[in-house]
Amino acid sequence: MLKRVLIFAGLALLLPVLPTAGDTASDVTLYEISERVTFLPESLDGSVIVRNARSPLLGVANLGTPLCPSELLIAVPRLRKCTVSATGTSDLSMVTGIGPVYGRFYVLINAPGNSKVHVPNLPVITGTFDGIVDLSLAVHSGVPLGSIAGNFTITQMADASGTLMPVTPVPLPFTGTFRLPFGIDALGLVGESDDEDDAFYLADDRTTLIRVRDRERAVGFPPVRLEVRFGP
Repeated sequence: MLKRVLIFAGLALLLPVLPTAGDTASDVTLYEISERVTFLPESLDGSVIVRNARSPLLGVANLGTPLCPSELLIAVPRLRKCTVSATGTSDLSMVTGIGPVYGRFYVLINAPGNSKVHVPNLPVITGTFDGIVDLSLAVHSGVPLGSIAGNFTITQMADASGTLMPVTPVPLPFTGTFRLPFGIDALGLVGESDDEDDAFYLADDRTTLIRVRDRERAVGFPPVRLEVRFGP
């Protein structure tokens, strides 16, 4: 318990530090656990359709990045990554494939009394995010890639008692890549695979296949993967 008090006190004084511009590795990886989609007309004649989607996301932030400060090692000495959960809403134009996104996020550690295998559920940092999603490649060309640019904004940190307290908002610019899962049929074409265990992501070179790992799946389904990098 003392360790947790120390970490909460340390977080209250923490100022996030962005990685250098040359750091191209993903700082946060999030997975779309599920999605609820509706299609709405944007004009009176229904000529422009907006795809409204709401999704819970779950993933990890690398230690030493803004959403996983190294001070957390005081409370969790073996910590290598921080659990991040989020809920996002987007409104995507089906004409351009581009639209705004916004939501909330929570950085979580394991609560006292939880087993080691329990999903972390004690928030130590919370905030909002917003930005612009670009899925034009997927909408117009069927390429299972997308991008996002925006800001995470930290609005609360845990104090010495573990209570989340408001802090001066700290915007953290980020960019990211969406990788949409897909299957490959017996002819090697993108489509429905006879083997439902076969699912892939497409690499940035638009040629290399990245197999979806078992541990990336959500109740058996291959999820959309979002790779986030902090910095302009």
